[in-house]
Amino acid sequence: MKPIWNRLAGLGLAIALGAAIGAGPAQAEDIATNKKPLSFAPGQVIIDLNKLEWAPLELEGFEPGAEFALLRGDMAHGAEMIGRVPAGYLIPSHNHTSDETIIWLKGEFTYINGEDGRAIDVDELGFASIPGNSTPHAVRCGKDPCMFYLRFSRGFDHKVFPMPEKITKLNQATN
Repeated sequence: MKPIWNRLAGLGLAIALGAAIGAGPAQAEDIATNKKPLSFAPGQVIIDLNKLEWAPLELEGFEPGAEFALLRGDMAHGAEMIGRVPAGYLIPSHNHTSDETIIWLKGEFTYINGEDGRAIDVDELGFASIPGNSTPHAVRCGKDPCMFYLRFSRGFDHKVFPMPEKITKLNQATN
């Protein structure tokens, strides 16, 4: 039998979900999307990542095919989002004036230093913290589609740089 606090927590969540679902005209499948996030208190944002609504990422210097789902904030002041790209997609060498946090959620990838071409293969589940105006960076998705979390501390901008002539891998992904 579950401890009493687990049963009470589950009951409280069920009551809160019931109240949230019953509080408005939204259907259950509409709740916790990035367009209609769930919140139990001011400032909370709860989103089911399986229910994201995607938009094409149309940026100068980027090939078509990348998509994003805005989770929180806005592109003018700072945002959190999920990005996804098809297998083999190259995010070109670029940087931002904003600090950037990346958490790789799905798919193997190669992270490339945009100045000297040093690169590292990562099987998946990678993390990068990149200060604003930092060394340009590029990312190439591997053989499967890729998905990653992005956070920008300030408004989103980017500058694209030429890719390095030579890519030197510091490791090889293990499969």
